Amino acid sequence: MMDLHPSKEAFYANLTGTTPFEVSLVVAVAPASELLRWTLVPVLVTLFGSVVKNIWFAFVLDFITLVLPLLFAFTFLSDHLQHFIVVLLATSATLLLVAYVHQPTKPNRVKKPSKAKPAAPRPLWELPMGSGRPHFMTMFRVHGMVASVIAILAVDFQIFPRRFAKTETYGSGLMDVAVGSFMFMNALVSKEARGKHQGIFSAGIAGASKLLSEVFSSTVPVFVLGVIRLISVKNTGYHEHVSEYGVHWNFFFTLAVVIMSSSVCLLIIPPSMSGLFSLAIALGYQHLLSNHGLGEFVLEGSDGFGSREGLLNANREGLVSCVGYVAIYFAGVWAGRFLLKQRTLFFDWWIAFLLLNVVNVLLWVLVAASSTYIQPICRRTANLSYIIWTLSYCIQLLTSYMLVDIIITLGKEYIWRSPYKLSKEKASKHPLVPDSILVSSFSPNLLLIFLFCNLLTGAVNMSIDTVQQSTVTSMIILISYSLILCFIALGIHFHGEKLKIR
Repeated sequence: MMDLHPSKEAFYANLTGTTPFEVSLVVAVAPASELLRWTLVPVLVTLFGSVVKNIWFAFVLDFITLVLPLLFAFTFLSDHLQHFIVVLLATSATLLLVAYVHQPTKPNRVKKPSKAKPAAPRPLWELPMGSGRPHFMTMFRVHGMVASVIAILAVDFQIFPRRFAKTETYGSGLMDVAVGSFMFMNALVSKEARGKHQGIFSAGIAGASKLLSEVFSSTVPVFVLGVIRLISVKNTGYHEHVSEYGVHWNFFFTLAVVIMSSSVCLLIIPPSMSGLFSLAIALGYQHLLSNHGLGEFVLEGSDGFGSREGLLNANREGLVSCVGYVAIYFAGVWAGRFLLKQRTLFFDWWIAFLLLNVVNVLLWVLVAASSTYIQPICRRTANLSYIIWTLSYCIQLLTSYMLVDIIITLGKEYIWRSPYKLSKEKASKHPLVPDSILVSSFSPNLLLIFLFCNLLTGAVNMSIDTVQQSTVTSMIILISYSLILCFIALGIHFHGEKLKIR
């Protein structure tokens, strides 16, 4: 496949992206498809009973409702996104109506207690909405990874719109936001966000040394993955777009540097200050990009002609952009601290939902202002506009998934209710809405699944000329690839393997 190297390079070069609105629109398919899954399950339970809880039935259901809609949105339905989302939402609304009209006379697998009376729905202000890590945060992280692993291979095919691929310099493509959102989703559930870390000053000298050792050791596996990818790419002649990270740099190195540097800083700085620290880094970094030649260095090299001489020039995009990703990471820690506050009632989460929407609107206003008056969005530098865009993208997705959780909570209480009172143990988990096996499989092993995704993507690209494949062949390959990854995630889950950082 070496002779295809130049044509592959040209396939990814000089792209200008799409609008931030379309990027948000295409990923809006994800929460809409999750809502479809939850509204479909009770109807299937009514029709087929406990078979819905069979692992393979659940696996197929999850693949059809949580994976395929994203794959379709990224490919042959990319020009019909509004219609696709309307169809998903209309189907969910219809299923809710069907479930309401045809509520089962008996609960599934719930014995009728003697002289039991129907439980009256509780008022909204008394309605519980779970505790611990919210489900919508898990869905944000898992579905974000599903979208990433689909796009990483899909981008190599003609069926994936070029406007969704990574931009050359300025612009906003679907894949441009992926790295920033990955930093955010890791920070969202980090030790600092969960309040499970200890500051370096309160730990003493011995404790401080131990904390620093833990930070470095937790990122060693990520560095190793980066080295493995570097060696494999260079030895196989696998096509690479140098302006993405540089000659030797890659995503794993960026992830390791960002998590390590952020974690070290948060040993000194209180996590409660992470939001202000994120703002300070973003503004200071943009000042260097705009007024002190750092931006010109990243885009044009030290000689002004794109030099790649020396390690710094060769990897300038990857090295410098880490600063912008650190700002995103700190913002993610702040968001995680807000979302992981103890809330048990529906009303508490409704207030949080409204506050996040206010923040989201402000961020979108700032995206427009920064792109117009400071600098357009640039992934290569991860500049201020890129930072704000990434945060607005992530907050919008979080609020969308939170809205799905709110609808599910209302559905459990007022639509999918059993006519008999549930035991205290089952009160928070209605038997008509079993958990997703795919989400349970992906959630603990996002980085490990991402590694397998890279291996499979490389294998496909080294085996065939992806650019020349027809629409039908491309879809068969992409569906097969997605299915294999889901099987791998399921296998890792059942074997109890985990590769987590921080």
